[in-house]
Amino acid sequence: MTDTTTASAPRPRRLSLPRPAPLHLAVTVLGALLVAAAHFRPWEVAFLEEWPLSVDFTTGGSGAFTSDYGQWTLSRPLHLVLTELGLALGGGAPGAIFIVLAAVAVAQFLVVIWTLRAVSRAFWLPTAIAFVVAMHPLWPGGFLQRFLPAQTAALAFFIAAGLILRWLLRGQVRWIVAAALTLLVGLLVYPGPAVAAPLLAVVLALAVRASWRRRIVTVVVITATCAFMTLYSLVITMLIDPGGESYEAGNIAVAAVRSPRELVTYVAHTYLGSGLTLVAGILALAVLGAVLALSGVVSQRMGWLITGVALVSPATSIVYFGHVGWLQDIDRLGYVATLALVAGLLLWPLTSTGARPRVQTVIAIGMLLVTAVGVVRGIQHWQPSMQTQKQLLAELKPIVKKASGDEIVVVIDHSGTYGTQFTFPLQYLGSASRVMNQDSTPVWLCFDSTDPYQIPGGGVECDPDDTGTDLRLQTVVHRPGGDVDIYLSRKDSDD
Repeated sequence: MTDTTTASAPRPRRLSLPRPAPLHLAVTVLGALLVAAAHFRPWEVAFLEEWPLSVDFTTGGSGAFTSDYGQWTLSRPLHLVLTELGLALGGGAPGAIFIVLAAVAVAQFLVVIWTLRAVSRAFWLPTAIAFVVAMHPLWPGGFLQRFLPAQTAALAFFIAAGLILRWLLRGQVRWIVAAALTLLVGLLVYPGPAVAAPLLAVVLALAVRASWRRRIVTVVVITATCAFMTLYSLVITMLIDPGGESYEAGNIAVAAVRSPRELVTYVAHTYLGSGLTLVAGILALAVLGAVLALSGVVSQRMGWLITGVALVSPATSIVYFGHVGWLQDIDRLGYVATLALVAGLLLWPLTSTGARPRVQTVIAIGMLLVTAVGVVRGIQHWQPSMQTQKQLLAELKPIVKKASGDEIVVVIDHSGTYGTQFTFPLQYLGSASRVMNQDSTPVWLCFDSTDPYQIPGGGVECDPDDTGTDLRLQTVVHRPGGDVDIYLSRKDSDD
């Protein structure tokens, strides 16, 4: 099933890449090392669910993953596969997840270069854009191992882009089949790209001069793949396990968006409240499209297409309609928006006319400088929470070691510091203490309802049934908002 329609750029004669020049090889290796270094930070240890995942893996191995998280991840069955691989590499230490995160990021860098080689033998511009994509300067979440599934799905998204291009250029069915399967695997890890992927298909179909049959097939196949994944997550999983509650189904039942207007309102508030950097990035790509078009670097049609993709990128937030909390999380919204922005950015090297090389060089260098700033910002984004975690864990260490028998450690936070999204919500403190302090003494975090602040969403009010009544103060941790008291206690007997 092929045809002879020509593309907008010369076709490569073969799939194998020519032997790179020494300088090109050195730059590629350097870029890969920089990408790896930015993502490999095991000293940060863990965040959120990595703590209990580490405990489960250490105590029960892979079987614990299946028994504890099988039902929860039924709607995204590959979600924890690479996380488990990281834990296996580190013998259960959550910091080893960064090994896999770094490998995925490097793979993104190399895959984007490969994707762009479908239509161009140029080196510098595709490599610069691949570096920007792999460093995701607008999405700080990507530097944290908690987002390994999202990064893995992004890798599948980029691979699918390269496969789609080769389908459009050559018309061999195996390319579009491989694209659909690759994308499906990515969505089974994390379904976030389910709206950005059809947008990518439309953009590439418009960018490459191919037959309308190929273009239509591209959009239909990629959209159908995403639709199938959505159907599987929301409907088929309920048929497989009628009494179960997967991640997607459970959240939708609790806090799904009730109307399109509500969705738009939440997204707008999140963008304007905590996503101004993302807004700046969207506007920058929109301006870039106009500059490239008006300077003749790309055709008028392609330049304005880049601008259009940038401006519609926030619409990808619709993928998070299942929970209003997701729509208030700029890391989630930033993830899907940046995938859309990548789709637009790829049009530059894919459709470049070769005109104005100095203009292109200046813009590319500017992008790299902005990316460097974004990388520093992205890594710094998490440091306050990391230090806050480590401080409390260090204070807990001598106390959990001191505990004996059925004693527990009770942490009463009068400062409102802990129990938030990135400071031990949902009793993750107990798992974190077990991992970091190598002690199985139970640790309970709670809050006093008489304190002036609102109890964090991931926290609970202190209850004698949980803390016992024999509270013996061991130490006080001073935080800006107040004190954090740490006690030894025993739960009261039921007799």
